[in-house]
Amino acid sequence: MNLLTVILLAFAFLSVFSFMICRMKVFRRLGLAPKWLLVLFVTKIVAAYAIVGVYQFAYDDHQKSDVFKYYYGGLALYSAMEESPADYFKMVSGIRADEPQLEYYYDKADHWYKAWNYGLLNDNRTVIRYNALLDLFTQGNIWLNLIISAFIAFCGAYFLALAMLEFCNGKRWIAVVSAFLVPSVLFWSSGMMKECLVMFSLGILMFSWVSMCRKFNVLKLLIVIASAWLLFLAKFYVLLALLPGMVMFVLPSKFGAKKLLVSSAAVFAVIITLFFFSGSIFGYDLVDTIVNKQHDFINMVNTEANYSGSNIEIQELEPTFVSFVSCLVPAYVNSLFRPFVTEANSLVKLVCCVENIIFLLLFLYMSVRFKPIDERQFRFVLFSLYFMLILYALIGMTTPNIGALVRYKIPVMPFLLCSMLICTNFERLKKRLRIGERKRSDLINSQLNK
Repeated sequence: MNLLTVILLAFAFLSVFSFMICRMKVFRRLGLAPKWLLVLFVTKIVAAYAIVGVYQFAYDDHQKSDVFKYYYGGLALYSAMEESPADYFKMVSGIRADEPQLEYYYDKADHWYKAWNYGLLNDNRTVIRYNALLDLFTQGNIWLNLIISAFIAFCGAYFLALAMLEFCNGKRWIAVVSAFLVPSVLFWSSGMMKECLVMFSLGILMFSWVSMCRKFNVLKLLIVIASAWLLFLAKFYVLLALLPGMVMFVLPSKFGAKKLLVSSAAVFAVIITLFFFSGSIFGYDLVDTIVNKQHDFINMVNTEANYSGSNIEIQELEPTFVSFVSCLVPAYVNSLFRPFVTEANSLVKLVCCVENIIFLLLFLYMSVRFKPIDERQFRFVLFSLYFMLILYALIGMTTPNIGALVRYKIPVMPFLLCSMLICTNFERLKKRLRIGERKRSDLINSQLNK
């Protein structure tokens, strides 16, 4: 594809997406003016291009990075369009995708098969298929793929903001900042990686679930099922970590704080029991799977071919309750606070480090200036807490690499930020800012009068 064609297609995509953002009724529900929505969309595009730029120019062998390995995997499947469009649609749809002649394309995709899969869903194939589907509209041009991915990421953040708005008591800025402007989420979710599909499906799932809990209808239920299925295909463990907290929204409205706490503790106890006895109950041992996954991940990152300065030491798990409990605190430390200042040896790590510090400072400020919240907000905070406890435990225990860690934890970050913001009383801070501004204005006027 020549440069002129790329420019024309880019202009066409941008025009269509901008028209949708400005004209479709659904994009008016957040209450932001179209110009600000377009600014947020452009921010997503910049972030998408920045991911490719970072991998392309900051890494020696960028083609092995996730952005490019999934992109080239998609190209391998898309190459079937020249000889057999039917084979292409079989591979992308998954229908009759195990026919022998398709192995040629799967071998070219390189990462279609995982070295270790543990009998679980291979989510590499989901994102490779996603890239192959984008190639159908862009003829495989990576820069055009990024524009489409940025729009998909924008939609995910938009619906997530709508879901959060239900609990912000009209403070729209809390929902917008939490859903759109967390740096790690903005950066990692905007490209052609799993995180884009995760945040897209997560946003739609939360919006439709909250809406359905408020007023049920069949269409909302179908959207919940479809978005949950996409999230399962993109990263199934994120959905599993999400489900327990979602129970908070369906408990009877008459439940007070004490009943909610007791009910949520009971749900959590059931989850832990099911987890540690999963082999006996379901015939599939989740404990052994996580232990084996951690050991294989450690062995993989410590090989000479995969070793990087981002590797970290984590305590090796054993398939026992005591081992998992002993690993919990280090897991939460890794998920919440790494990279440390001493580990911020690149721009991306430095941004993540500063982000962690800001979250910590906001938590401390919230602790001092805690604001009473209503029952609905309390449900949201409990949901966010359970989502964090489960997902951060899983990734903190199994991820011996900072680069992977900062990506894997982004689904929780918007909920954590939103929960802290709705629990923080900013009135005193606003009052001090107004007083400071008034004093500065008086000082300037007095100097002018002299």
